[in-house]
Amino acid sequence: MPVRRPIFASVFRRRIPLSAMLLRVSTAVSLLGLTLLLSSCGEFFTPVNNTTAATGSTTYAYVVNVSNTGTGGTLSEYSITSGVVAALSGSPISLPATPTSIVVSPNNAFVFVGTSIGVLMYTVGTNGTLTQGNNGTVIYQGPSQPVYLAMDATSSWLIVANKNSTELDALAISPLTGLPQTGTPVPAVLDSASPVEIAMSPANNNVFIALGSGGTDAISFAAAAASPWGPAPFHIPMAPNSTSANAVAVDPSSTYLFIAESGTSLLRKFAISNLSAAQNTYSVGQSPSAILSDPTGQYVYVANYTANTLSGFALSAGALTPLTDSPFATAKAPLAIAEDSTKNYVVVAGFGNNPDLWVYSYDATSAGTLDVDTTLSTASTDPSYAIGLALTH
Repeated sequence: MPVRRPIFASVFRRRIPLSAMLLRVSTAVSLLGLTLLLSSCGEFFTPVNNTTAATGSTTYAYVVNVSNTGTGGTLSEYSITSGVVAALSGSPISLPATPTSIVVSPNNAFVFVGTSIGVLMYTVGTNGTLTQGNNGTVIYQGPSQPVYLAMDATSSWLIVANKNSTELDALAISPLTGLPQTGTPVPAVLDSASPVEIAMSPANNNVFIALGSGGTDAISFAAAAASPWGPAPFHIPMAPNSTSANAVAVDPSSTYLFIAESGTSLLRKFAISNLSAAQNTYSVGQSPSAILSDPTGQYVYVANYTANTLSGFALSAGALTPLTDSPFATAKAPLAIAEDSTKNYVVVAGFGNNPDLWVYSYDATSAGTLDVDTTLSTASTDPSYAIGLALTH
């Protein structure tokens, strides 16, 4: 029961398999696959404990939304400058097919959007606005609909997980043009055909895939090789009584792997050097759906889809400690969480009622605690059906 797209029911005590929840929401909006703005909320706080101040620096945020008719969707474009969010010129962009996922290349030159017809590529302008590339045609069509995208640190490989498929594809991409170097992707074979999320290690040497009811896979990766995949995946079973591995993340030092599982509402921490057993487990909210391992290496946040909260932890010497005032309120049915390039703001998108995009600053007195800075709606309809979020790095 993957938690990565519309997936959970709200306040019932009984546990509903995420796969069933996904099916319900997917049916409601005719989503074909699984695959985050303007009323101000709260005052501005000066972020603390950040590695860069970067006051005034701009991050661009891109949100894919499913149409409330269930056909097609939009790609919304925003700038975030000192906590102020503004729509870019030409936003939103109409998509030719239902979106499923989105990723920004690490070199901030391209945005890739997974859709029901394949992967579309957009170039990022100097002002953050997007222009569709490859003459408006898809750059990738896999064995089925792409459900999650990731990119390696060199911006040379687009990693694609496909719906109901054990095939995980690595497509060689030119970091200069964003176009495929060859039309044939390099496949790896997963242990389950239910992928819901991918995490690349910052060291660029491992890929981790949350497989819903199939647990989690880890695969070694070599960006310089013509065929980047290592041997068969190392499989990480779920904890006893867990029902779905919904999200994966890696800390900035590539030392720890985090896996969020529902059924048990657990965040599990592993040493990447030894994935055979979890080092520690931590309680989070019901139906955890996304993880942010803060780029400063100080905090870990978990979005909880059914609970409509964020669980926050301080990370120190490999141990996680709940943050003051955690869990934090957030968008309804949160599906994605990211930190901006200045490391001053955290952004969450939810597949629920408006406002569906929440921007947080760091509290001035309680380290790591998140204060709501701005809330926005990514579409005029309610709910907005935002299903994917990507920020420039």
